[in-house]
Parts: sequence; C-alpha cells; structure tokens
Amino acid sequence: MNAPVVNLRPAPSAAPEGTAGGGTSHGGLEGQLLTDACGARPQAVPLLDDGVRLVTFNIRTGGIDGEGDERRRQAQIEFLSALAPDVLALQELRGWEQGDWRRLWELAAALGMTPLPPVLSRSGRGNHLALLVRPSTVRVLGHNVDAGRGSFYHGLGRARLLLRGELEIIALFTHLCFLGGAERLAEAGWLTGYADTYEGVEQRAVLLGDLNTIGVGDREPNWERIPANLRSRHCQLTLNGQFGATDRRAIQLLSGAGWRDPFDLLGREPHRTAGYWSPDELLDHRSDFILVNQHLTGHVAEAVVHDTPLTRRLSDHLPVEVRLSARPVSR
Repeated sequence: MNAPVVNLRPAPSAAPEGTAGGGTSHGGLEGQLLTDACGARPQAVPLLDDGVRLVTFNIRTGGIDGEGDERRRQAQIEFLSALAPDVLALQELRGWEQGDWRRLWELAAALGMTPLPPVLSRSGRGNHLALLVRPSTVRVLGHNVDAGRGSFYHGLGRARLLLRGELEIIALFTHLCFLGGAERLAEAGWLTGYADTYEGVEQRAVLLGDLNTIGVGDREPNWERIPANLRSRHCQLTLNGQFGATDRRAIQLLSGAGWRDPFDLLGREPHRTAGYWSPDELLDHRSDFILVNQHLTGHVAEAVVHDTPLTRRLSDHLPVEVRLSARPVSR
C-alpha cells in the first residue's frame, strides 16, 4: 500500500534497536509484507481460509492533531482499510463522541465493519475504547460496555463473538492505566478469571489493548535514557526511593493466571510497539498486546507488529495483529 499523500507528522525512520529495519506493505488481501516479530527482513504472510485477523491499535488522541488537523486520522483509515481486520480494538478515541460518534461510523463504513457501542473513558482526557467486527466473518453474541464496573481508568469492554461460525470466544478490550504499576496491577486483577476454566466452563478468551507494560520475558529497557519525571509510569520504586526495574506486576499476574503471549507460543522475540515517537521517550519497548487464554493457544496461527515508515507516522503506537484459526493448528 502506498502512503497517503498528506503531510503527516515526521517520525523517525530508524529501525528498532538491534534489528535490520522496517518493511513496507502492499494492499493485496492475499498477504501483507510485514516486519516480522524479530524485526528481520519483511515477509509475506498468507491469510488463512478459516482464520480471522485480530488487530489492536492505539491511534493517539483520536488521530487528531493540533488545531483540529485530522490528516493522520484519514491516513489511519486508509491503512486499516487495506489491512482488512476481522476484529479491531481501538484505544484513545479522544473527541470521537462528538457529532454522535460520526468518526466511528465513518471508520466502520470505510472498513465494512460494524462498531459495537463504545466504552467511555470517564477518567483523564476521554480516551474512549471501541471494538469493531466484520459481519461476514464474525457474529456478535453479546456485549458489555462496562465489564469492569467502573474500576478501570479507561474502561473494560467485553464481547462474545462467533468466529467463522465455528469458534466462540470472549473478547476483552481495554487500555490499562498509564499512571503506574499499582494501578495496572489492580486492573489486571479483573482479568485473571478469564485466563482458564471458570466454574467448570472452558472459556476461550482474548485480551486486546494497550496494557502500558512490557512483556513478562522482554529485555529490560534502559529507562535512564528517558527523563526521571516520566519513569514513574514504567518503573518500580526501590526501598531507597530510586527508580528501579520495570514494574511488570500486572503482566506477571496475567501470565501467572494463564494468559499467554502469541509471540512466545510461536517461539519469536517480540517486536517493539512504542518508543519511537516522542523525543523524550525514544526507547524501544512493548506496550500493546493481544493475549490468548489457555484454551485458545492451539488456535494461534500468526502474530505480527506492523512496523513500517507509514505506521510510524500514524501514531505513537504500532498496530499489533494476531491471526486465529477457527480450528486448532499444528506446529
């Protein structure tokens, strides 16, 4: 896919630390040229006849920049239209409630998808959440816009979906609190019950969103490279009052309960999803995830981060995609 002809905010074109560089994509629906999970040479990833594409994307301030500039939002629509996800979780829909959610309906029409009622973020600056589904491949069986009962900074949505008429799943979508590890840990406690069998029922669940943490086994970033006033979002406080290592308690709790990272299941080193945008936080790290629970691990067919010169101009977070097969896959 060619980049839209707009004057977007400049973004660093450098490859992730320790990788061989980003890739480019094309618009054919038979496959996408992607930067793979290890940042190696781009490769074509074929679609599955019985599969679905799940995508999570934090679009940064609703895709709207200073003085109401919406060129970045329009470029996001073009990218997502070419990607053609079956399930799309979006974060930071700031300002989208205006005009009876006209921007959400515009996106849905462009993608040929159906939006579920959005999850309202009642704290902070109104960074709302949304989930959209493709009606030809996904049927909605139920939906809850406040699955966390007001306990989440940005909210927690839950949907029951039937994929390809065969696989029923629970889709949880959220944006964990950016303020610190203690807040994220409390929110993660609401998600542990979905990680495995509950009251005799074998739940099949996915968790999509910006979790504001690195992975359980991710390499430790050198947080000293960012200003001290921003480290509290990421780091634990040591007993002597200094910033220490990354606060991974939320993701560790989820992992201990049974949530699994598709990159681990596929034996790949995870790729950055943030850390390339702001001059104050130029430090590659993960923040965005699609996790699967114990009963969906056998359905994971592919996991990719769309890291290209185009996607680095769209937002301060990169889109993450996981492909699920309606039937178990062999590895």
